[in-house]
Amino acid sequence: MTQVSQITLTELLDMIPGGPNSSAGDMVQHAYQFAGEAHAGKHRESGELYIEHDLAVAQIMAQLGVDVSTIVASLLHDSLHPHTDKRESDLAVKFNAEVNSLVSGLQNLHAYTEKTSRQYREDNGNAQVLETVRRAILSIIEGDIRIILIRMADCLQDLRKASTLPSAQQREIANEAMHIYAPLANRLGVWQLKWELEDLSFRYLEPEQFKEIATKLAERRAERTWRVENAIARLQSKIQAMGLKAELTGRPKHIYSIYRKMERKKVGLDHIYDIQALRIILSPTDAAKYEQMSLREKDEMDRNLCYQVLGVVHSLWQPVPREFDDYIATPKPNGYKSLHTAVIDSETGHTLEVQIRTRRMHEEAERGIAAHWAYKEGGMRISASAQRRIQNLRELLTSLRESDASHDDDLFETEVVADRIYAFTPKGDVVELPAGSTPIDFAYQIHTQVGHRCRGARVNGKMISLDYKLKSGDRVEILTAKRGGPSRDWMNPSLDYTGSARSRSKIRQWFRTQEREQNIQQGREVVERELKRLGLSDTYSISDIAQALKFEDEEPFLAQVGFGDIQSSQISGAIAILKRNLEPDDELRPLLQTAPPKAKRLTVRGLSGLHTRMAGCCNPIPPEPIIGYITRGRGVTIHRENCKQIQSINDRERLIEVDWGAEAETYPIPIVVKAYRRPGLVDEMNGILRGRQIAAPKTKTVTANSIVTVYLVVEVTSLDQLNWLLNKLEGVANVFEVQRQRWN
Repeated sequence: MTQVSQITLTELLDMIPGGPNSSAGDMVQHAYQFAGEAHAGKHRESGELYIEHDLAVAQIMAQLGVDVSTIVASLLHDSLHPHTDKRESDLAVKFNAEVNSLVSGLQNLHAYTEKTSRQYREDNGNAQVLETVRRAILSIIEGDIRIILIRMADCLQDLRKASTLPSAQQREIANEAMHIYAPLANRLGVWQLKWELEDLSFRYLEPEQFKEIATKLAERRAERTWRVENAIARLQSKIQAMGLKAELTGRPKHIYSIYRKMERKKVGLDHIYDIQALRIILSPTDAAKYEQMSLREKDEMDRNLCYQVLGVVHSLWQPVPREFDDYIATPKPNGYKSLHTAVIDSETGHTLEVQIRTRRMHEEAERGIAAHWAYKEGGMRISASAQRRIQNLRELLTSLRESDASHDDDLFETEVVADRIYAFTPKGDVVELPAGSTPIDFAYQIHTQVGHRCRGARVNGKMISLDYKLKSGDRVEILTAKRGGPSRDWMNPSLDYTGSARSRSKIRQWFRTQEREQNIQQGREVVERELKRLGLSDTYSISDIAQALKFEDEEPFLAQVGFGDIQSSQISGAIAILKRNLEPDDELRPLLQTAPPKAKRLTVRGLSGLHTRMAGCCNPIPPEPIIGYITRGRGVTIHRENCKQIQSINDRERLIEVDWGAEAETYPIPIVVKAYRRPGLVDEMNGILRGRQIAAPKTKTVTANSIVTVYLVVEVTSLDQLNWLLNKLEGVANVFEVQRQRWN
């Protein structure tokens, strides 16, 4: 891990444009003096002086090229800590409103984090990490995204100095960094912060794996360095012969990135070929002319330079098939642009990754959004793409603020952490969405009202269903109605109409604006329909369901169902709670009972008839790799393969290979579908069954006048799957009733 030496005030001032004698330098010096007086020589828990910590945070921000107000706020970020005698009024006298706003936002963020960290410790580390996210992000909504950048730098410096802290505290800091700030740094494109947050967090969260990878990397570093230096010399000569200006460096892959790739590919370190990459950073040959170009002309020149050098690389070495990524033609969601190619050196037989980018692309890759904040005094303007990314994140944070606490974790996971796709409007505008998004999500991303009035969509010129999963490059046209609102089904994740929690949040907000009585009535219809479809109308009442979900009165329960806060799956869960009241011969009992123990779905190689049970130390679940341990008198205990208890066993002969079973248990359920006759009706129903691989061994169709009645016996694995199927069949054109029947 890179060692970072302590910075001095003089070194920080040298990083400020204009130096110590400029107005910006004066602001920084005043901030340093104010912070020094506030902390009065006090130390942090790590042993670091507060003022040393402040200087380090300011240095990290200065390296990102942010404006001077942000650097000043970084120096002052903990000057209002309870151990100081400084107050907001003291800051207001010394510094401008922008600095005060940033420091105030950081104070709110710090207060939330402290409260959650205390809860985390009291609960022995079991508190939900994403609860911190909800609290923390809410505090920056009213302020400035730069607050989150300063907090990232603050967290990074805490990690750099965490080696002297107790292990529990190290893990607490690392958890927050890994699960909150590193994903946000990635979303903002701040690679410079992202990689170090991830590597240092990994060091404390998985110390053994970190040490193993770091040790193996160190053992062969000299050999890798020689290969890269040799490649640099050969390539540099070729590029210079073309009259191009380039900086070539060797870039080691970061430890956490290596670990992720090993896990994803299920291979060891020896099979990761891009541990050491060669990075080419190109500069225009005529810098003065380049600066006079428009953004479009610069983009065109950058692209041409990169492709020229790509041709040189492929002329020197043989490209590896399917190992080329063009992030210039299709940038990453966070704005990252570069060409990546893997080649084989015929002289050594080794694989080498080569990254090609221009200086402008490199600045954007390392500093992301922060690259566009470079010194307002210099007259720089934020580019349209950066403004769009900032606005998207602000809208996301607003959605977090307006959504219920119960939905916040889902929203953060799908909107911040998830992979992204790019789709296009009919005019060619790019729309960024979480992977798994549908046309409805696309509509809500365009505008909330477009989402509310969405009634259909064309993708690449063809009509598609609203649960279609969009892919990068799709061109989407939304068909809207003049009035009306969304469907409640769109809020149900199990129906796949929406892949974005953000869309579902907006839909919930729409239903909240409706009249309470209307929502109660709508909720009543939903519950009664669910009971009828499951054939339990005579068994349970609405009051029974409400009480099972901890509601004393029906109306608040029905209102929440009408709002969309309680969905069909939760109603089904309430029925499961009431399963003890079922008659012994009721065929629904198997669906409502606890799922069969995982051990019964195991295949034990070479043996049969053995009793199996799950190990409590590691609690394996499908599809984690597992192994069995033959106990004395208690059958086979199933552990995860990487369980520490298994690794410590000396008697390896008592270990046995086991696999998860190939299929889950299924249950036959009769269903009746009634519809107005039309061609292709039964084929469409069969298509739904095939799409989810639901068997229907028994079917019968009866036609009377214009009404078609289809009797099915479907084999489902759970109540959730049955409920999904009933909803999908009900959505088929011309179908007016779908109901589960009892056995005769």
